[in-house]
Amino acid sequence: MSGSIDRYLLAERAGSEGVWDWDLRTDTLYLSPRFKEFLGLSAGDAVNRPEDWLNRVHPDDVEWLYASFEGQMVGVTLPFQIEHRVRRTDRADVWRWLVCRGVAVADESGEPVRLVGSVADVTDRKLAEERLRQSEERYALAAAASNDGLYDWDLTTGTVYYSPRWKSILGYEEHEIGNRPEDWFDRVVPDDLPALRKAIDAQRGAGGEPFQVEHRMLDAAGNVRWMSCRGLSLVDDRGVTVRIVGSQTDVTARKLAEQQLRHSEERYALAAQGANDGLWDWQLDTDEVYYSPRWKAMLGCDEDAVGSSPLEWLRRVHPADRPGLESAIALHLTGRRDSLQHEFRMTHADGSELWMVVRGLAVRDGNGRALRMAGSMTDITARKQAEQQLLFDALHDGMTGLSNRTLLLDRIGQSLDRHRRTGARHFAVLLLDIDRFKTINDTLGPHAGDRILRTIAKRLEDSRRMGDTLGRLSADEFSMLLNDIDDVGDALSAAERLSQAVARPIDLDGHAVVLTCSVGIALSESGYERPEDMLRDASLAMYRAKSGGRNRIDVFDGALRRQAMAMMRTESDLRTALEQGQLCLYYQPIITLGSGRIAGFEALMRWRHPDRGLVPPLDFIPLAEETGLIVPMGRWAVREAVRRIADWQTRFPRSEPLFMSVNVSSRQFLDDDLPGLVREVLTDHPIPPRSLKLEITESLLMKDPDRCRAIMQEIRAMDVRLSIDDFGTGYSSLAYLHRYPADTLKIDKTFVQAIATGESSAAIVQVITTLAAILGMDAVAEGIESAGEAEFLRDIACKYGQGYHFARPVPDDAAETLLAQEGAADSAAVEAVPG
Repeated sequence: MSGSIDRYLLAERAGSEGVWDWDLRTDTLYLSPRFKEFLGLSAGDAVNRPEDWLNRVHPDDVEWLYASFEGQMVGVTLPFQIEHRVRRTDRADVWRWLVCRGVAVADESGEPVRLVGSVADVTDRKLAEERLRQSEERYALAAAASNDGLYDWDLTTGTVYYSPRWKSILGYEEHEIGNRPEDWFDRVVPDDLPALRKAIDAQRGAGGEPFQVEHRMLDAAGNVRWMSCRGLSLVDDRGVTVRIVGSQTDVTARKLAEQQLRHSEERYALAAQGANDGLWDWQLDTDEVYYSPRWKAMLGCDEDAVGSSPLEWLRRVHPADRPGLESAIALHLTGRRDSLQHEFRMTHADGSELWMVVRGLAVRDGNGRALRMAGSMTDITARKQAEQQLLFDALHDGMTGLSNRTLLLDRIGQSLDRHRRTGARHFAVLLLDIDRFKTINDTLGPHAGDRILRTIAKRLEDSRRMGDTLGRLSADEFSMLLNDIDDVGDALSAAERLSQAVARPIDLDGHAVVLTCSVGIALSESGYERPEDMLRDASLAMYRAKSGGRNRIDVFDGALRRQAMAMMRTESDLRTALEQGQLCLYYQPIITLGSGRIAGFEALMRWRHPDRGLVPPLDFIPLAEETGLIVPMGRWAVREAVRRIADWQTRFPRSEPLFMSVNVSSRQFLDDDLPGLVREVLTDHPIPPRSLKLEITESLLMKDPDRCRAIMQEIRAMDVRLSIDDFGTGYSSLAYLHRYPADTLKIDKTFVQAIATGESSAAIVQVITTLAAILGMDAVAEGIESAGEAEFLRDIACKYGQGYHFARPVPDDAAETLLAQEGAADSAAVEAVPG
């Protein structure tokens, strides 16, 4: 035992800890001198019982210490460590904190026979920890009392501690915000984030200097709140910033108050400035006027350049406006008006003209006599200019600056009134429409189209006589009022002059664009009552010129008006025809040229008018296109044609079912839901979809290529066939044939009927037929009127043909007769074959 004690003493001198050794067999305890010192005992005090130690342990700690000992006695092999308080013998009121470590020592049988260990005095550390805890509590209480939210950014780990108050300021629960910097920055209003980042980033090298920055954040409800952020960087022994700590305060209420104060101050400043008005005060008894500095500055005058006489004001008023101003002043001073308010013009020091409005009120004595009058003067030049501009814009075309329809009609009305009152010389209205301008616009684009229109407008304006009025009525329509003409010859000369101005080449980015125009003329001698009627008749004359081949001049006459009235009646009758079922379909057979048999029909619309009889399509289809009636008419035609072919396929069955071709107008194709209509009729009449063919023209495909292609693809996806009608007369191009999902090319009759007259036409027909074969498409020749034409087409392998040589368009019953006759001929041929 003596040797062990010596070793304990040597170990004790080498460190700061005391040692102990509890012999469980004898229940004796050895305490080293330093341990005794911790307990307030001298080295010579006889201490050899466990109670000499344990009786000095704090009551709250002794059970934990016993539990640690007992754990070692029952076989726990790991060392234990526990902190506990002890009372010193020499100072009973002082508790010291010890940290005790120990382990059991077993005999040869494995039974614990000793507990040995060490103790160290950790009182100073415990006191420091307690002071730190109290300090943190005080800081937390202070922060809570100040309503601040705290943050602590550890730059080493990249994490941020946000206090509960920091989160609650923004309306978040404790668990709703993590410990990332982004949990802060992502809630900052984007416009304020750069300033906040700059302030925080500067702390990395700020050497502990505090910062403060105000910024906006979004709270949990999405509302904007103003925050005042304060912070300080903490550095380690090497001077490296390792933490940024600080607080955040909600200053929204202060910011709103500041904003309200600023608005109030601004309102006061604006009121003090009198809305930028000049003030004046006229003492009537002395005839002296005070003019404020602003009053003088508005007129460009120095302070000492304006005296105190009323003439300083009145002599600067525009001569035409001065009588009105003096009258308004007199009316108020005499009491006939409650206040003074009048608009007039004044001359600025630089000679320019300003519009002013003066407001004033007289101060009167007991008898109502004016003693003094004071008020303000406001510069309303900008408002007047805006009003004038609005008036100009209301009466002029925005792009060209020419008169618009409203102003032109007003000028025509004035000319009519003057002619009726005084018998003045005749006048005329010309209406010009640029030929094929839509094609130019679609090809070159609207920007180039606008440049062309401005150029034409300038040329027409240069050609205008003094006193005449030139206007732009629509995109490509111009009109001119010609005053003081002798006869129609003067109007025709003016129209020719304007047409030549339009026809001069226009240079557009190095390319010469040549245009023509169609002109209609209406003469005042026709006895018009309203300007609208005169402009309407000029328009009718223009349309007749355009229909006559374009680049023409036409003069309105009574026949044209009768024609217009007839078109109106036709339109009315056509609407009635659609409602009362007067429309019908005629069917022209389409023949397989190789066999001569009917392969299908083309459905052609006819109109059974109750008075006029059968109306040909050229008399009503163009009008239906123009009025939009073609859309409901086209829907009816598709339904009726599909219903009819479904019946014929049932009654006249064939190995290859009869097909039906139906013409589709451009307005129906683009303005109506054509795919939906096709889907509907195929549901109502379950024919093979490929036996329905829809015919569209080449020109339609050029109007809106992308949309046309999309509609065609949707229809083609239903296995319905598509034919390009009148191929070769429009924009024939391999590019669009490859792009659009068409199945059939219909060769226009002009080429077919010219086969016998020229080799070039025959060659064109052969090229189209070959092209169709190469592209895997069918070719249908229209307008076959002779056996020679049919034979030629058969020889070049054109698959289908139609025309008067085979059959004219016929009603449904006649078409059924043709089918029945063909069926009977087939049956007779079968019977004639020898069995």
